[in-house]
Amino acid sequence: MIKYVFLLVGLLVAQFSFSQKYDIKVKLNGLTCDDVLLLANHFGDKQYLRDTAECENGVFHFRGDKRLESGVYLVVLPQKNYFEILVSANEDQTKYYFEADTSLKQEKMMAKGSEENKEFFEFNRFAGEQGVLAFKLQDEGKDEKTSEKRKEEIRTQLTQMSKDVAAKRAAITKAQPTLFISKLYRAMTDIEVPEAPSEMDKSEGQKFQYLWIQEHYWDNVDMSEDGIVRSPVFHNKIKTYFDEYVPPIPDTAILLTDRLIKQIEQAGSKEQFKYSIHFLLGYFEKSKYMCFDKAVYHLAKNYYCAGKAFWSDSAFTAKMCEESAKMEPTLCDKIAPDMSMPDSTMNKRIVMSEISTPVTVLIFWDINCGHCKKEMPIVSAYYDSINKEHVEIYAVYTQGDWAGWKQRLKEEKYNFINVANAFGEDEFRDEYNIRSTPQIYVLDKDKKIRFKKIGADNIADTVKFLLEEQGIIKKEEKEEEK
Repeated sequence: MIKYVFLLVGLLVAQFSFSQKYDIKVKLNGLTCDDVLLLANHFGDKQYLRDTAECENGVFHFRGDKRLESGVYLVVLPQKNYFEILVSANEDQTKYYFEADTSLKQEKMMAKGSEENKEFFEFNRFAGEQGVLAFKLQDEGKDEKTSEKRKEEIRTQLTQMSKDVAAKRAAITKAQPTLFISKLYRAMTDIEVPEAPSEMDKSEGQKFQYLWIQEHYWDNVDMSEDGIVRSPVFHNKIKTYFDEYVPPIPDTAILLTDRLIKQIEQAGSKEQFKYSIHFLLGYFEKSKYMCFDKAVYHLAKNYYCAGKAFWSDSAFTAKMCEESAKMEPTLCDKIAPDMSMPDSTMNKRIVMSEISTPVTVLIFWDINCGHCKKEMPIVSAYYDSINKEHVEIYAVYTQGDWAGWKQRLKEEKYNFINVANAFGEDEFRDEYNIRSTPQIYVLDKDKKIRFKKIGADNIADTVKFLLEEQGIIKKEEKEEEK
């Protein structure tokens, strides 16, 4: 009977051990089982809680029946300070053991049961030592008593230290290229930009290098590795790329976005695919540059509405598609939806597409809008000062106080074209997605939307740009007008 009891216990222990997909053990000198230890992971530029430790005999255990995904994780102490560890999907996560004290000094930290973390801790110790020395040297270099010769020696020493850290990181990636730590460190490594061909002048050379970086920026990123997103590395890479190497031109941004996402799709990382689309949607929405709603629309239509955003629930996707449909008619370079509305006499109908000037300024406004009260006098002063053969203004009153509108026109003497949807026949509110006023669009001779939602103070410069572009005025004439 005893024999069978031991056999049953053994089976239960074996079953329990088999069910444990991760058991990360942490011994923190200075903490007791009364303390709370948390496990979190990086995801882009944020951190997310993953687990709370159980404590047994002074050792904290993070346990779960599903393997953790590769990434950079944080062991968070009660005072909210933390140290980082690597989790690799290719290692036995039940053997992870870490030891440290509450000072979290690198020299007192130890990793067992994980070759990747041994490498990680050793590199961090080396980089930390170099960092401490670098700070001391920098302080010495700033001291007024330090000679110029010594300052030059310090600059040389700091450069060499930086190279030494990079070389140590490179040695890890070269020795075991398939490890997660190697993929992570390789992604952190900047690409080496070649010298421009000698026959190029300085400007041509800079352009050559800029385009080379644009083409090869992602060479060191393994786009099959999901774990890189669970670190700060991927977020920093994609933000730097679009901040510094993608010009603020919507069509170019769309082209390079699609190229990046296609590369990721082909390589296979679903997390990089998801993060790129999610990040860029917000990035383009917040862009301070003109017409980037084209990029927002492109992402919505070609990824969310096309069923590729596997992480998005049906309600969010439906909302995205609804909003993008509202954006579509007034994207930059689209022909502005035509309007035919009566003027203030209610007897004459004016069709916007029949305006023959090479530039048309389209304005939606309201007599009770506080911002309109500031903007419309600026518009009026501008109109009264320009050549009417070059520019016409088509101002649409958006509300229904016809008497108040007529009175305002009479008082302010707005001499440009003033119309209103007095008979309710025009669908301008839906076509232009009017949610606030004033809204100002600048159209070229073909009635294409070239500038949109600008301020009244910007009208003069945008009009001059279009007149110059269309050859209506010469550059010299433009400068004289200034």
